[in-house]
Amino acid sequence: MRRIGRWLGLGLGLFVAVAAAGAATNESNVVSTAHVNAKLVSESSVVAPGAKIWLGLHIRLVPDWHVYWRNPGDSGYPPALNWTLPAGARAGEIAWPAPQRIPFGPLTNFGYEKEVLLAVPIEIPADYAAQRFPVRLQAEWLVCEAVCIPESGSFALDLPVTALAQADVGQTALFAAARRATPTPAPPPGWSVSARVEQGQVSVSLVPAASAPPLAALSFFPFAEGLMQAAADQGFRQQPGGYALTLTGAEVPTGEWTALSGIMVATPDPASGAAPIAFTLEAPIAGAAPGALRPASPASTAAPGAQATLAVREGASALSFMAVAGLAFLGGMLLNLMPCVFPILSIKLLGLLRHAGEGAEGRRKSRKHALFYTFGVVCSFLGMAGLLLALKAGGASLGWGFQLQSPAFVGAMALLFFALALSLSGALPIATLAQDVPGAWRLHHPTVDAFATGGLAVLVASPCTAPFMGVALGAAFTLPAALTLAVFFALGLGMATPYALLAIMPRALSWLPRPGAWMERLKEFLAFPLYATVVWLAWVLAEQVGASSILYLGGGLLVVAGVAWLLRLEQPLWRWGGVLALVCAGLTLVVSLPAPKPTANLSAQRESITSWAPWSASALVAARAQHKAVFVDFTAAWCVTCQVNKRLVLSRDAVVADFARHGVHLMRADWTLHDPEITRELSKLGRSGVPVYALYPAHGEPVLLPEVLTHDSILAALARLPDAARQASVISLPPDDRS
Repeated sequence: MRRIGRWLGLGLGLFVAVAAAGAATNESNVVSTAHVNAKLVSESSVVAPGAKIWLGLHIRLVPDWHVYWRNPGDSGYPPALNWTLPAGARAGEIAWPAPQRIPFGPLTNFGYEKEVLLAVPIEIPADYAAQRFPVRLQAEWLVCEAVCIPESGSFALDLPVTALAQADVGQTALFAAARRATPTPAPPPGWSVSARVEQGQVSVSLVPAASAPPLAALSFFPFAEGLMQAAADQGFRQQPGGYALTLTGAEVPTGEWTALSGIMVATPDPASGAAPIAFTLEAPIAGAAPGALRPASPASTAAPGAQATLAVREGASALSFMAVAGLAFLGGMLLNLMPCVFPILSIKLLGLLRHAGEGAEGRRKSRKHALFYTFGVVCSFLGMAGLLLALKAGGASLGWGFQLQSPAFVGAMALLFFALALSLSGALPIATLAQDVPGAWRLHHPTVDAFATGGLAVLVASPCTAPFMGVALGAAFTLPAALTLAVFFALGLGMATPYALLAIMPRALSWLPRPGAWMERLKEFLAFPLYATVVWLAWVLAEQVGASSILYLGGGLLVVAGVAWLLRLEQPLWRWGGVLALVCAGLTLVVSLPAPKPTANLSAQRESITSWAPWSASALVAARAQHKAVFVDFTAAWCVTCQVNKRLVLSRDAVVADFARHGVHLMRADWTLHDPEITRELSKLGRSGVPVYALYPAHGEPVLLPEVLTHDSILAALARLPDAARQASVISLPPDDRS
């Protein structure tokens, strides 16, 4: 027992030591990660009331990693410093050292490698009477190499207060180096810079002082994002009397580029031994007017790679019909991977495996089945497109997935999926439309079975939007009706192609496992995704109608279970009479669902406890006038892709924090029920269905993000926001300021 007590005491001591070390680390002025060593430093070891002191976050990076400048360039975001100071004390802006151009794949970023000191002036109140001056800093930064990792740290300093301030000798050299690296507020004496528009680009002319050393390089870093292509070559060259640069405008500018506002960094010839010269530049661009500046062609710049992350709004005129049809075909193929369609496709693959052992006759059946399945898919897409066009022509404001805005349709789909799941589980002894097992009905009507299965696959695919589909369908509805139908034909053909290829190509079936008893177990297992779909549809109904819908849907499910039991009875009269009565009762329950909630009330209730505000056209206009940018999530409860993006991306604390850091107002446009106002806004964005993610700057055109959302795509969009706060003059550190 004594030995056990000794070990327990030792363990308790270690626990206390570790806890104490952790607590000390939380209050430390140093934070270390795998990529960064960050330290909160002060130029003064002792401070005085009424003095201005300089504090700074000193970041040291491992080789090949970097952090960002105030304008990060093509991607990323700059460090953010949030200070907690005693009452009356004020923190100024970061004195950003001159950055460097950092190639990052096809992109170019502006930032720092190795190390950087982000210095900030702190003003201490003249009447400050305490003996200690406590400083707390919460810092966040993005550190990147081949990948980018958001990091953060909490820092603390407690500085003694006396009548006279004293410098910290150990930090003097660090802050002196920061002053040398900080751009001066204006060009050096004798230097002049001018800019003008030439052939759609900005030609910059720099004339240095006569005593200046020869220059080996010249780089310009704009304060504002979204006006200049960061990755484009700046065309440094010598010219009579000085030097020149050629700057290229952004492909999709966020505003008018009328002045050079940023940092110019001149690098002297190494033989001169002179240090780089950095200065703040504010110069008008002669000849700048709307339309005078235009981006370089894709062949002449590396910047288009930066645009791969974002889907920028394009009108139908910018997309040829063949491009739209091609995107629709690719979107249709990818639709097979969506959670809506995969259970149905899996069941059809089981049928192919069953025919694989039947020789030439089995291959013939498989090909015929694939042909009619393709017909079913294509005809169903064409039918839905035709109905949508007819309703639009009649004045209705509808979009893709409009049928799921009807609670009755959602309820009927839930009953259908429940019946299919019971069939796969062996509880419903009929050959259903999606079940590929022997049955009297299917044996006599195999082609009708295949055609109907294709139609069912389209119905269950309607809640999903695959990549490329949003752009294709949005552009399709701006084309003439015949071309719109052709785009939907391509979409259906793309969706049916993977299954058809497996059926037509015998060698493809050899990639699949051999038929066996495992197929029956797999068939039973595939019932569970369908049961899960029923649960999801029940949730959609509750979102549309309210909790009372569960009673109606539960009654319908009970009816389906009753049908399954009746079909096992041996008396045909009782069996089929009871089935007919129960089916009528189930349909009556579905049709008599309560009226949907008004869309506005639905959105307000759903977003009342979150940081997302309900969307409306007027609210969007007001928000853009009050905020730097507005991010709108166009979503619906029945949209599977929307819900996945919401839970895996938009609900993450890091993503919400990034929005807050950039001052972005969040709005959610709920399209669960029919809302003509949302439909019209989607049409303006060139889309006809959800999900759609739009980032509206305060001024200018919105930027559309991909349908499959990622944190990186959000960061890339946020990095291109114009930031008025960043266009303020850079704070310089006076060489003689030691107060």
